[in-house]
Amino acid sequence: MEELLSTATIGRTHGVEGFLRVYSLSGEYAHLKKLKSAVAVFPDGREKLLSVLQVRTQGDNLLMKFSGYETPESARLLSGAVLKVKREDARKLKKGEYYIADLYNLSVIYNGEAIGVIRSVSEGAQAMLLNVERNGKIYLVPNLPVFVSRPDFEKGTIELLMGELVDL
Repeated sequence: MEELLSTATIGRTHGVEGFLRVYSLSGEYAHLKKLKSAVAVFPDGREKLLSVLQVRTQGDNLLMKFSGYETPESARLLSGAVLKVKREDARKLKKGEYYIADLYNLSVIYNGEAIGVIRSVSEGAQAMLLNVERNGKIYLVPNLPVFVSRPDFEKGTIELLMGELVDL
């Protein structure tokens, strides 16, 4: 399981004090308001540990200010990064929910046989798409009950219900 979970994206600056708009990936913001630190992951893969100085809301916007980035010019350097937090600081799960990161590296089973591995997850129009690696190729499988079972995290598996999705 991933120790750090992607929980939000950093948007553009707001005002003259170095605040940035922050957008929750789960749609919930309560856990973000309590953060003391997070890791910013930039599009080029660089990571930076951030200390949260201040959090406030303005209308529907969540605004955050980070230590060392107290001006709009310096804060702008964080725009576009993804905020990752420790699992215990992420949104608490309700019964039956799981973090997307927990799907990574699950074995994909079809008719009792392992046929692939989930390498990543992408956003699709109607559902998340499981990026299943099989024989060196990546197949996109919608994460919907008609195509796959619920993941079995104890066994580390998820069952594919329609083999034609991965050329079986």
